[in-house]
Amino acid sequence: MIVVKYNNSKGENRILVEDTHHITFESQTFGKEIIMEKRYVLFDLDGTLTDSYDGIINGLKYCLSRFTVEPKPDTFRKIIGPPITWSLQNYYGFDDENAKLGLKYFREYYETGGYLENKVYSGVEDMLGILRGHDKKLMLATSKPQKMAERVLEHFGLADYFCFIAGVTVDSDLTNPSVKPRKSKEDVIEYVLKANGIFDPENAVMVGDRSWDIKAGKMFGLQTVGVSYGYASAGELEEAGADYIADSPVKAARFIVQQ
Repeated sequence: MIVVKYNNSKGENRILVEDTHHITFESQTFGKEIIMEKRYVLFDLDGTLTDSYDGIINGLKYCLSRFTVEPKPDTFRKIIGPPITWSLQNYYGFDDENAKLGLKYFREYYETGGYLENKVYSGVEDMLGILRGHDKKLMLATSKPQKMAERVLEHFGLADYFCFIAGVTVDSDLTNPSVKPRKSKEDVIEYVLKANGIFDPENAVMVGDRSWDIKAGKMFGLQTVGVSYGYASAGELEEAGADYIADSPVKAARFIVQQ
């Protein structure tokens, strides 16, 4: 049996009692804290930590309305994860110029309130607390613009769980010529690893809900955990080669701490 003590973002004391068969939470104190081997855990955001469906889809609808293009409901779940420009090009036939303009319109909606049409998945805070209780270093690696990702985490009280937050860059981030643009999930993961001196991929894991997360993690030799409660289509995570697939945040945490 493993006992882990941690505080959630509300300052409430939580106790996790874990064995090889199940996880339960109790109110009394058990034993002393056990610290597991340190690992770096990289997280996706949308579909992994938060359910951002409403805000993203409403942002898409607003974007398309500026071009008088009808939304296609069968594309809605597919666009959560990839860059918006990629989705506009591949699902709506936009050329490069209109895809960039579409991204501008999308951000007009999302950054002025769309990001609030969002909620934290049940069990996510317990997952983060479990991992922190095992002395894991948690990092965000998202395809969202970094400043927006920071706003989302701050709004939902999750920022303090993370020691490093990274997202794609936007034009305003590139006033310093030494800053390398980050346009893809691969760019973001590479930045996280280099910025934190993580040179041994065996000491890191990528957690995400789409094939983009799994494939990008594997590109750098990271262990990968797919979460099936997000936006992946049936068989997507298996086909991408996820090392483990969890149907809940706590199960994802349990797999990571046992590795």
